[in-house]
Formats: sequence, C-alpha cells, structure tokens
Amino acid sequence: VPYPWQLDAAEALILGLNSVVIAGTGARKTMPFIMPFLRDKKKCIIIISPLKALQQDQ
Repeated sequence: VPYPWQLDAAEALILGLNSVVIAGTGARKTMPFIMPFLRDKKKCIIIISPLKALQQDQ
C-alpha cells in the first residue's frame, strides 16, 4: 500500500509537473517514479542519482 506522499509524487508526475522527491535510504522512493510508467508505458522516466558522490563520501 503506497504512502500518501508516494501518491502525491506520482500524481504530480502524471500531471506533467516537475517533481523532486527527497527521502532517506529505504524510504520507498522508487514507487512514485514507477507508478506513472505503469499507467502509460509511452512515458519516459529519467532518474538522476549522485551514486559516485555517495561512494566517495563512504
């Protein structure tokens, strides 16, 4: 069951609004990005993640 903030984020993406989701590790951030894609497979999803910067910090 999605959290309310996940539904809000997914709705913003479906409406074509620019969105930023900030949440901690394991907070289930992926679901809001996938939900619009499941609704309309013609959509393109681009996720930018600073993995190299995170690796350097560890």
